[in-house]
Amino acid sequence: MHRRYRSTSNGQLDEDKAGEGTPILPIQDGRVVLAGNAGDYGLCVLIEDEKGYQSRYAHCSSLFVSAGQEVKRGEMIAAVGSTGQSTGAHLHLEVLLDGEYLNPWYFVDTGGDSFALPGTPGGPEILENPGEPMADGSFAVMLEEAERYLGLPYVWGGSTPSTSFDCSGYVSWVINQSGAGSVGRQTAAGLYSLSAPVSVAQAQPGDLIYFTRTYSAPTPVTHVGIYLGGGRFIHCGSDGVQYASLDSNYWNGHLYGFTRLGGEH
Repeated sequence: MHRRYRSTSNGQLDEDKAGEGTPILPIQDGRVVLAGNAGDYGLCVLIEDEKGYQSRYAHCSSLFVSAGQEVKRGEMIAAVGSTGQSTGAHLHLEVLLDGEYLNPWYFVDTGGDSFALPGTPGGPEILENPGEPMADGSFAVMLEEAERYLGLPYVWGGSTPSTSFDCSGYVSWVINQSGAGSVGRQTAAGLYSLSAPVSVAQAQPGDLIYFTRTYSAPTPVTHVGIYLGGGRFIHCGSDGVQYASLDSNYWNGHLYGFTRLGGEH
């Protein structure tokens, strides 16, 4: 399945580059729940696995599976088309759990079978009360410290301004120097383990934001930044310390979750 998508509402993805008849390969193993005409979705395949995850492939030109059939990730299930409410040939992909839309990029990249997202089966638990968000004054101090290093280059293993930073070295330094906490020098995974997971809806300025599969690693968390609210964050990436946004397909696609300093974990 091709991977040049544009985001649509409700966490859906549309594949703009797939021509009519391009094979569609599922992103998960599972059982075909639906294979047929689905109104505005046109010819559609819906797959569900044993954990309840569903993936929907819409506007197909033809289908190669039927309801009740077991399929494997990577097998051909349909062909790209423009059936239903569609303006041209493309693949429309949705991923859901219990009726809630999930981030399809994560499942396109990983198949969802390596690391479960926070708040989903097998993933870290999100508590109803992860602790109070950072107060405006405390966040202002944290942000002031974080912005002092804008433009500083990325250095693997770096943990101080004199050596420059990597992602976790930068966040650890800002937390310690701003008084937001005392965490020592942590990795991204270490920072995650020291704080309380919060949902996307709960995330507030001063929370930490995490990403997965930004490079090959044995742990789900591979990158960390400081969340600023409104989908924006500050971090030390390959181009150094800078602002970034979840409006980016890359960052949105690799989003893992958020945590709150000082909360239960």
